Amino acid sequence: MPLPNRVMPLGLSMAAALLMGWWWLSVSLTTDSAARGSRAVVDQQVTFLLNRLDQEGDLPQQDRQRLLMRLLELGRLQEAQLVLGPLLQEQPRSISLALLMADLRRLNNEPDQALRDLDLLLRLHPNHPRALELRVLVEQQQKRGPQALKDIKTRFEAGPKGQRLELGLLLGDLQRQSGQTKQSAGIYRQLAEESPTDARPLLALAMQRQDEGNAKEVQALLESARKRRGETGQSDQLIDDLAARWGLSAIRIRVAGPETQQQVPAETP
Repeated sequence: MPLPNRVMPLGLSMAAALLMGWWWLSVSLTTDSAARGSRAVVDQQVTFLLNRLDQEGDLPQQDRQRLLMRLLELGRLQEAQLVLGPLLQEQPRSISLALLMADLRRLNNEPDQALRDLDLLLRLHPNHPRALELRVLVEQQQKRGPQALKDIKTRFEAGPKGQRLELGLLLGDLQRQSGQTKQSAGIYRQLAEESPTDARPLLALAMQRQDEGNAKEVQALLESARKRRGETGQSDQLIDDLAARWGLSAIRIRVAGPETQQQVPAETP
């Protein structure tokens, strides 16, 4: 289901897909959907553009963007990295292009350079959520997951309350993945208090409780999240989809009135 920008924290196994979709929107042009659906047509376009690039030594920016998108579609990542270089030089302040370059370096087995790119980006844009997610992904692939978790925790603890939601969600995700479920639940609840109008911490905790088999608490959390999304007593596609996916009664959650709704339970040890 389509979700707005990080409606809920995503597992880091999905981070690359999330980032690629986000970058795609940043660099894509309006294209013929039928051509995009045909690999043969895409191959022909790539061959044509690469030949032009080889003969002319350069391409107009719009054509280079189109070539980059086509190479990404075909999974020709090393060539995509080469085409991206001049675009990034022309737009050195583009965060989306810088993130794409870092991820291509990661995928092309250049993790050290990817980390250098991300560290430079983070010096310019401290705690940028997508850059941090990608940096964690690189470190995990380098078998440095514990260090990544430590770094994110340090950043979170140094951040001002009420302004560290994205960072806290990432920390909770990492703690949950590493088996520190009590700590992740505590982070999600802390974030829910610090950002009382945002549903994402409650949804993250609901995901964890669902994994733990606590259906009763999941229902209470989803109803609390519905309130924060301004949909109390009404249909909410996100909440209803989650309830259906988890085998809960969306109708029961939706019609529960103030007298019958449960409060969010206290954290269970």
